[in-house]
Amino acid sequence: MMRARPLRIRDAVVASALLAFVVALPSIVNGFTYDDVWIVQRNPLVTSPTHLSALLSSSYWPPTDGQGAGWRPVTLAAFALQWMIGGGRAVVYHAVTVGLAALSAGMVAAFAGMLAGPTIALVGGLLFAAHPVHVEATATVVGQAELLGAIGYLAALMAAWRAGAETTTPTARRWWLVALALATAFGLGAKEHVITVPAAIVVLWFWRAHVTGRPVAAVARRDATVLLVTLVVCLGYLLARRAILGDAAAAGLIATGLDPGSAWQRTVVMLPLSLRWLVLLVAPVHLSADYSPAYVVPNADLGVSHLLAVAVWVALGLAAWRARRRAPTSLLGLALFVITVSIVSNVLVPLEVLLAERLLYLPSVGATLALGGAVVALAERVPSHRRWVSAATGIVVLLFAGRSAARAPVWRSNDVLFSQMLRDAPGSFRPHWAMGAQAFAVGDSVRGEREWREAIRLNPDNPQPLEDLGRLYAQTGRYGPAIPLLDRAVQLDSSRRGDAVLLAIVLSRTGETAQALAVLDAMERRYGRGAGVDAVLADILRRGGDTTGALVAARRAARTAPDQWQLRFLVADIAYAAGRCLEADSQLVAARRLGGAAATAADSLAARVANRKAVCK
Repeated sequence: MMRARPLRIRDAVVASALLAFVVALPSIVNGFTYDDVWIVQRNPLVTSPTHLSALLSSSYWPPTDGQGAGWRPVTLAAFALQWMIGGGRAVVYHAVTVGLAALSAGMVAAFAGMLAGPTIALVGGLLFAAHPVHVEATATVVGQAELLGAIGYLAALMAAWRAGAETTTPTARRWWLVALALATAFGLGAKEHVITVPAAIVVLWFWRAHVTGRPVAAVARRDATVLLVTLVVCLGYLLARRAILGDAAAAGLIATGLDPGSAWQRTVVMLPLSLRWLVLLVAPVHLSADYSPAYVVPNADLGVSHLLAVAVWVALGLAAWRARRRAPTSLLGLALFVITVSIVSNVLVPLEVLLAERLLYLPSVGATLALGGAVVALAERVPSHRRWVSAATGIVVLLFAGRSAARAPVWRSNDVLFSQMLRDAPGSFRPHWAMGAQAFAVGDSVRGEREWREAIRLNPDNPQPLEDLGRLYAQTGRYGPAIPLLDRAVQLDSSRRGDAVLLAIVLSRTGETAQALAVLDAMERRYGRGAGVDAVLADILRRGGDTTGALVAARRAARTAPDQWQLRFLVADIAYAAGRCLEADSQLVAARRLGGAAATAADSLAARVANRKAVCK
C-alpha cells in the first residue's frame, strides 16, 4: 500500500495559484468599466505615451484643472505596455489580471509556508485565492494596482525574511537586501499602501524571535539593516511623490463625513464601519458594487455602535493573544492585517471612499493567514475532528470560489455595473453620478443632467456631483444655476482651487464683481498668488471697468509665467483697451518669438485691435 506523500509548500503554492486562476477566469470577457474608462481607455498617458518620463512624472488620476491624484508609475507603465501589446483590447488587460491574481495567491501561500509551514500555507492560500472580497480587484482593469501592490509587498516581506535568516551568507544577504529594495520600490510604484512595509518587518522580528527562541532585541539588532533599507526606499518615494504631486500624503478627493484635519474625528467615523471589514472577510454573504453614502452613512457622534466596535476589536485582540501558543499564526496574521488596513482606514490619511472591497485585497493577506492559523490549530487540538475541520474548510473554499466566479460578470459593462449598484446600494448617489457621466459621454445631456441632479439630491454633502454640474452650467453659459453649485462645492472642500476660480469667473459674468473679488481674495490668503489667479483677477477687473487694475494684474501674471503666450495676449488686449499700444505691441512681439500657435494668434489679435490705434498713448 502506497503511503501518501507529505504536503509540501510547493503543493500549496500551485494549488492556490490554480484556484485563483480558475476563480478569476470568468472576468476575462469583461470590458472597460467605471474607473477603467478614465484611467486607461481615455487616458493619453496610457493610449499614446510619448516617453517613459511622462509616466514617471504624472499623477495616476488624469489631472483636472491642473491637479491630479495619486502617483503610481509602475501601474501606469503596466497599463501603457498592455495597451501597446493588445491594441487597446480589454481582453488583454483582463488576461493579465487573471495571471496576476494567480501569482499573488501563489505568493500568499509561499509567504505563509515560509513562516508557518505547508499546512497553513495551503489553508491560507486557498482562502485567499477564492475570497469573494477580491472580485472588485480581479474583475476590473484598475484592480491591477491592488494586485501589483500586493505582489510587491509580499516579495518585499519574503526578501526581508530571507535577508534576516541566520543561515543566509553575507553575499546572499546583500542580494536579498537588493531584492528587498527593488520589491518595495515596485510595490510603492503600484499602490501607495505598500508604505506600511517597514511596520510589517518589525512584526516579522517578533515572529522570528518566536520561531528561533532568540530575544526580540537580538533579532532587531541583526535585522536593523533590513528595516533601514525599506525606510530609505519609502522616504525616497515620499520625496518623489511630493515633488510630482506637491504633497507627500494627500490622496486626492476626500469622502463625505471625513475631517481632513482631525485623525480623531476620522477614527470615530470609521469605528462602526470597521466592523464591516470583519463581516466582509469572515462572512462575505452580502457584497456590494458600491459603498458610498447614503448606503454607508458616516457618523461622527459617539454611540452604541462605536462601543460595540471597540468591544469587538478588543475581544479579538485578546483572543488572539491568549491563543498565541496554540495558534501563533493567528496573532501574526491579525497584526499584519491591522498594519495593512491602517493605511486604507481613513484614519492616517483621508481617502475618497469610506469603504471599498478592493481596498481589502492587501489586508486580506493577514486576515486569511490568521484564519488559516486558527483552522489548523483547531484541527491539531482535536485530532478526532480533523476530517470534519478539513471538510468544513473545503466547503467554505468551494462556496467562496463559486461566489467569486458568479460575481465577476458584474463588471462586464457599465450598464451591468450601474444596474447592479442600484440593486446593491439603493439610495446611493454614486450610480446616478456615474450614469450621468456616461450619458454626457454619449451626448445625452438631458439624461446626464437628470442623473447628476438625482446624485446631488441623494448626497448633497458630496462636492463632486456639485462640481460636475456646476462646471457643466458654467461651460454652457448658465451662470445663474452654476453659482450655488460651485459655491457649495467650495464650502464642502476648500481645497478645490479650480472650483473657487471658476466660481469667481462665473460671479463676474453675472455682474457680481465684489463677490468674485472676495472669492479670489480668499484663494490668495489660503494658497498664495499665482499666474492663474492673477489672470482671472485681471479679467474680473476689466469686466468691472477697472482697466488700470486689470492691467497691473495681467502684467504680474505674465511676469510670473513668461512662457505662457496666452498671458502676454491678456496684457496686450487690456493694454490696447487702455490705449497703451507700445506696451501691447511689445507683448505681441514677445509672444511671436515663442513661435507656433502663439505667432498665428498674435497676428490675429493685432488685426482685431487695429482700429484702437487711434487712441494709443
